[in-house]
Amino acid sequence: MKKLLQIFIVLCLISCANIVAPTGGEKDINAPILQKTNDTKNFQHLHEKIVSFYFDEFIVLNNWEQNFYISPPINKRIQKIIKGNELFLTIEDTLLENATYNLALSSCIKDLNEGNILDTLNYIFSTSDVLDTLTLSGKLQDAYTLDQIENAWIMLFEENKNDSVIFKENPNYIAKTDKEGNFHFPNLNAKNYKAVALTEFDFIYNEDESIAYLDSCVNAETDSFFCLFSFNPIIKIDSTNSDTTGLKTDSPSVDGLLIDTLIKEEISYGKLEIRSSNTTPCIFQLLQNKKVVKEFSFTNPPYILDELIAGKYQLKYISDLNEDRKWTTGNWANKVQVEKVQNYPSEITIRSNWDLELEWLILE
Repeated sequence: MKKLLQIFIVLCLISCANIVAPTGGEKDINAPILQKTNDTKNFQHLHEKIVSFYFDEFIVLNNWEQNFYISPPINKRIQKIIKGNELFLTIEDTLLENATYNLALSSCIKDLNEGNILDTLNYIFSTSDVLDTLTLSGKLQDAYTLDQIENAWIMLFEENKNDSVIFKENPNYIAKTDKEGNFHFPNLNAKNYKAVALTEFDFIYNEDESIAYLDSCVNAETDSFFCLFSFNPIIKIDSTNSDTTGLKTDSPSVDGLLIDTLIKEEISYGKLEIRSSNTTPCIFQLLQNKKVVKEFSFTNPPYILDELIAGKYQLKYISDLNEDRKWTTGNWANKVQVEKVQNYPSEITIRSNWDLELEWLILE
């Protein structure tokens, strides 16, 4: 009997140890889903214009001031109210006649419980019976590093707008770049527009601010995509003495370490020949960890880069139109564009006592 009692107690303990609390189900990883929208009709004549958005779950705002905008831009701030799963936007401004507006709400909304962000959301309406549906897309990059630039303003101004007036008046249309530097205009007509980009929070250009612009107009009827390259006119990058671009020296280096010239003759070097149809004066840079370790200037082909230490490198091309042997920034006031930069799409490997030949389509 005593033995049976002991077995019973053991079984009870095992049973208790196996009790598992409820998990509560799978975690919600889905962003809110827009179910419907309503708006007050006849936008042109109403003093107050309200647009409401209904989602499938309770919502909250996500970096609203950083992400939200309306294009064409308006003067008064749009009022916003959230009630459970509904968002109400109130426009208290006089809108343009015969214009198509885009309410850009991408990354502005997330769900209440898990914080899942709704990445893409736009609402387009017109102040007339005609809806402008032509589109333009593009990408904004740093002119020297070619890194994408996020949260920058892309602005379109009518072709007849004088450059001296730009930044003193609101642009005709605006868009903002995402994390990949991409931007999109979904509500354009068939007119010609000047394109300008600014990296600060407003539409006013300051001399120490980065700017990008196109030399020619764009038209959504004939164009679909364009690239902009942002530059700061007061920054001059010179790899011979700038920490921002790396190391420039007559002595070779391996992984950023200088090699004494006394033992230079004992090192076996490799050579790189770049074959390209490009004939513009140019600079080629070899980089390691974003630092320039070797640089060559050419006025014309052939492009032979010799006495290279064995190793892995990134390769950069710089157009040297003014032949000053360094990258030259642009100037908005004088309408001078930056000297173009292009990165080779993959890493290259230099081997000792080995000649590497490289075909490169350099765009000009």
